[in-house]
Amino acid sequence: MMALWTRQKKKILEAKMVVRNSKGITRNRENSDRAFYKELVKVVEASDVILEVLDARDPLGTRCVDMEKMVIKSGYDKHLVLLLNKIDLVPREAVEKWLKYLREEFPAVAFKCNTQEQRSNLGWKSSSKSAKTSNLLQTSDCLGAETLIKLLKNYSRSHEIKKSITVGVIGLPNVGKSSLINSLKRSHVVNVGSTPGLTRSMQEVQLDKNVKLLDCPGVVMLKSVESDASIALRNCKRIEKLDDPVGPVNEILKLCPDRLLVTLYKIPSFDSVDDFLQKVATVRGRLKKGGIVDVDAAARIVLHDWNEGKIPYYTMPPVRDQGEPSEARIVSEFGKEFNIDEVYNGESSFIGSLKSADDFNPVEVPPGCPLNFDERLIEGDGDEAQPSTKGDEGSKETG
Repeated sequence: MMALWTRQKKKILEAKMVVRNSKGITRNRENSDRAFYKELVKVVEASDVILEVLDARDPLGTRCVDMEKMVIKSGYDKHLVLLLNKIDLVPREAVEKWLKYLREEFPAVAFKCNTQEQRSNLGWKSSSKSAKTSNLLQTSDCLGAETLIKLLKNYSRSHEIKKSITVGVIGLPNVGKSSLINSLKRSHVVNVGSTPGLTRSMQEVQLDKNVKLLDCPGVVMLKSVESDASIALRNCKRIEKLDDPVGPVNEILKLCPDRLLVTLYKIPSFDSVDDFLQKVATVRGRLKKGGIVDVDAAARIVLHDWNEGKIPYYTMPPVRDQGEPSEARIVSEFGKEFNIDEVYNGESSFIGSLKSADDFNPVEVPPGCPLNFDERLIEGDGDEAQPSTKGDEGSKETG
């Protein structure tokens, strides 16, 4: 009887320990997310121009509404520019339509980061008319750097009092913020990787005497109106730490035709997400003790492939609701300061060199919904974590 009581007591203590450890992990994760948010506030405070980097495969799904509102509320002296990155992963038609859609709200430019391995002398591909457009995308060189730098220099010159400007680079994890900075600097000055949370704090990089860049940690304290699976598919959470990696894979199966996945993973046809993952695990040799297939390990392989572009997909912009408020006035004002028409004209040659949808048969999927901050993690930080609104008193009254 005594032995039975001892065993039961031991089980109760073990259960309490599991709960306590789980709460500790959750608390640490929330503290880390809050720290990232505070770094974002610092970047917005310190910047004149803020580049929000979007993934060209799903620009809408990689926008953060609250992040944009934060920039706008910080004052009329701060300007938001949208940067459409990874344009080499999507068809030309999608890039053209997304740029048109985004430019109805803010200035927007197209970009492809450098993928060379060396530490310095990273190459740029000229977007001049003399460049052979057919060769533009057959290299690992950067595309769009000249266009972006011209836009920033135009802004710098438009303000006679302040010749030098600070440019903050913000966005979700894995949209290419650090790769963008390395491409502009033409050397590996900040760490890059596909793991969310690799950049831990604000980093300063002096591009030249007139432009300073601020690299910001990817904002991970997000919530979606769709599901946690949709956030995982945008690589906003570490795949290794997902409690349920199978759920996001199930979403991929809903989006992609079976034939594409059968060809990509060299597996027989399948009839469910479990059947698919069992076959992937078998082909890739992901087995547990006793030869049992490791479904979770297979799911993580598929999620890595999705985030790194091995499963080719793209989205097209939605039709705007006629009742949506027009941002034409803002775009017009920004356009004058950035001399936007001159900048856009320089893009046409390298955008024209992109492959069409017929060239590589990517899967068109519905665009995601923009993300918001998770208010639960912001609450309790107090005013210290909110950017100041100096020079914006008038907008508070009208908003």
